[in-house]
Amino acid sequence: MSDPQRRRFLIGLAVGGAATVAGPVAMWRWTGGHGHTLASAPDLQLLPPQARFVQPLRLPGGEGLMAQIDLNHALDLSAQSIAQGLFPGAATTLWSYVGKVGGREAINPLLRARRGDVIDVGLDNRLSEATTIHWHGLSVDEANDGSGLHPLAAGQRRRYRLRIDNRAGLYWYHAHPHGRTGVQLQRGLAGLLLIEDEEELALRARLGMRWGERDLPLMISDKQVAADNAIVYKDGADDWIGNRVLVNWTPEPYLEVIPAWYRFRLANVANARLLRPCFQAGDKVLPMQLIGCDGGLLERAWPIDDVFLAPAQRVDVLVDFSALAPGDKVVLRSLEYVAMENEDESGAFLPDPMGDHPGAAAMGEALDLMELRVIDCAPRDRPPARLPELSAISKIAPLPDTGDWPLRALRLRMDEQGRWFINDWNFHINGHEPAFSIKRGSREVWEIRNSMTSMPHPIHLHGFQFRVLSRAISPPDIRGRQVTPGGLNPQDMGFNDTVVVWPGEIVRLAIDFSQPFTGTQRYMLHCHNLEHEDMGMMLTFAVTD
Repeated sequence: MSDPQRRRFLIGLAVGGAATVAGPVAMWRWTGGHGHTLASAPDLQLLPPQARFVQPLRLPGGEGLMAQIDLNHALDLSAQSIAQGLFPGAATTLWSYVGKVGGREAINPLLRARRGDVIDVGLDNRLSEATTIHWHGLSVDEANDGSGLHPLAAGQRRRYRLRIDNRAGLYWYHAHPHGRTGVQLQRGLAGLLLIEDEEELALRARLGMRWGERDLPLMISDKQVAADNAIVYKDGADDWIGNRVLVNWTPEPYLEVIPAWYRFRLANVANARLLRPCFQAGDKVLPMQLIGCDGGLLERAWPIDDVFLAPAQRVDVLVDFSALAPGDKVVLRSLEYVAMENEDESGAFLPDPMGDHPGAAAMGEALDLMELRVIDCAPRDRPPARLPELSAISKIAPLPDTGDWPLRALRLRMDEQGRWFINDWNFHINGHEPAFSIKRGSREVWEIRNSMTSMPHPIHLHGFQFRVLSRAISPPDIRGRQVTPGGLNPQDMGFNDTVVVWPGEIVRLAIDFSQPFTGTQRYMLHCHNLEHEDMGMMLTFAVTD
């Protein structure tokens, strides 16, 4: 494996949102994977607004991409390559989970389940390589987790049978074969999983926002797309970022909204790009109410202007368009921030990695994701302009007293050869052997310390959710968001399965390893920058009787 190509930026304050860069259309020529040539393709961020946001946002529907399926019956999916008309012109080859329900074909469907349901999903692997379905964020046993510990070989079939024991929220599923997660997600193997419970349904009734109308998922990714509309990927590259943005599988879409409150469930399913999304009308950022994170609803709503959203993370926000007039436009924009990619332990500067991503906005640059267009509606159809009281929307226990919990120290670092490690573990060196074992039912504090000569790492834990206890030595823009003496920001106030640890930062997590399973259950801990994961920034741990 070749050394990753690294970037170095100065550490400093994250700056405010910037308007889209103006200038000439960028042109390039580069040969990507499988012989695809990137030639004369424009940088969409440099095009005038009328050349962008020309496709309506795809919403959960009855068939095709993002068709909605209730998991109240057994479902059979096949992992296969199909042609899809994502962009104007030639069809794009997309690796997809495909199923048929009632005679209709569903591609990367949005799955719905209730807490307490037992779901039964079969997978037929019609790809030419091994794959899996990882149920991201779910409390599940090893056999049904869908990690690379149990790959499904090409031409084979298996079933995932599991009980949904998670709080309501927006989760997701994706391929997770060891060493091939990055390419398989970049090529399309991912979908959303919506879990509901009585608490969620009660809030939905109070808000008066019907799912699929003013309560919408926004599944955000970026793809490196060639001039022939092929999705390209370079094995061994670092931090794969793309030149096209997809929201709900729609490139740079628009959505028509009425002057009212909306609820958006944002999910970052990009390989590596960390986002800082906000809703911006002209030069004004619309305030949001953050009501949920990875593991579902928060205890109360928190006012925010923007939020850091790393790969694999989800947030649940309310946005008010009621003060806008028909004809007004709002942009869902990822604001500029200091990327803090401070990797310099490997010696001399290496080639600019943007050569692998022609036309892509660099990490930390402002990036427009979607346009929202305010349209008129009859006064009798306009919902109330005020929200119900949001001080007690969910019941979450206070942070536990962890004074007598054992502490497990984990350090994120890079060695002189450019390899990523968690302590001294790298999956290419240590393999499937568990790095440590934990007695079932025990509780631990995990202290994750990121080296200063590093970059932001979204750390994901399989099989369990956690509570963030504290943040220390955080960069200025993260410190500026804290709402507790322990340095927590609003996004830390609920249950999570993925946490960003910034360079130099120390984050402590409280984890309860209770579960209804028996015997040895193995799980993964890894960086959800998928190129880092594939380069071995991952370990196996075991939960035992």
